[in-house]
Amino acid sequence: SFALRALLAIDPQNKLIEPVTNWLIKNRRGAQWSNTRDTAITVLALNDYLRSASGELKPELEYELSVNGNTIVNKRLTAVDALSAPSQFVIDPKYIRDGANEIRILRKSGNSPLYFAAQASFFSLEEPIKAAGNEIFVRREYYKLVGHQTLLKGYAYERLPLRDGEAVQSGDRVEVVVTIEAKNNYEYLLFEDLKPAGLESIRIRSGEPLSARELKSGAVERKFGGNGSGEAHHGVAQSSLLDHGYAAEGAEANRYTGRDSYVYQELRDRKIALFISKLPQGVWEIRYDLRAESPGSFHALPMLGQAMYVPEIHCNDEEVRISVEDKK
Repeated sequence: SFALRALLAIDPQNKLIEPVTNWLIKNRRGAQWSNTRDTAITVLALNDYLRSASGELKPELEYELSVNGNTIVNKRLTAVDALSAPSQFVIDPKYIRDGANEIRILRKSGNSPLYFAAQASFFSLEEPIKAAGNEIFVRREYYKLVGHQTLLKGYAYERLPLRDGEAVQSGDRVEVVVTIEAKNNYEYLLFEDLKPAGLESIRIRSGEPLSARELKSGAVERKFGGNGSGEAHHGVAQSSLLDHGYAAEGAEANRYTGRDSYVYQELRDRKIALFISKLPQGVWEIRYDLRAESPGSFHALPMLGQAMYVPEIHCNDEEVRISVEDKK
């Protein structure tokens, strides 16, 4: 994109402009490029290209799109509707068949360039969805907070593990413990907690203070029964969790190294988004609370994590099922 902008500024008739533009178009991912930063600079570069002597803002062409011999659309483009022309056509599943499919675009008239791309979406039907990761790994745990009066500390909460399929009552508080393993130093990570529909955040606005705290190696071993690697997160070690508030792990302060990283928490209708600008290599823990509200049986879809500017680095946790019952 930077090279294209330079060519357009220095030599608008350079023979490399057209192949560079074609390369950018062919390396889209759907309607965007690999990340928001790449998309922004590419759009700026293509805008400069369209403003040059390309002539593409005044198209004159007619085309037909067909899938497996079935006509999807016949369209004629002129300068009037160049920028408002349909940019995406959804193919009815009845025209799609197992195995090979033929998508044909036929130019009927005109000489203007016609750019196209095909995109397919696939969905897994497995239940429950299993954890996976590449370079980063995430694990989400739920704990039911049971309050009781104490002699020395006043009103305190006991943390009881909430396992797959178990139930809570309306009004119960549920603590979410998110454990992230970073194999290297990373910047601009995004984790999205697709919370169960019957639970809502106890916080009422985004951006309130939240941090990721680094776990000591001893705490990691006690928690996961291994060395904190992705295999320990998603293997048999999951059954070795200590419950009742990690009482066996010693004082709370002894669990952490003292390093922390700021987390921007954004509350949305279906999920809680956690943005981390910098996360050094290690195993980190984030905690926040939800409240059970609407009765019913719900699926907490896997927590998703990704490096915002390197989409190949991504992960997901396992799906969890939770029931909310009316308070007795």
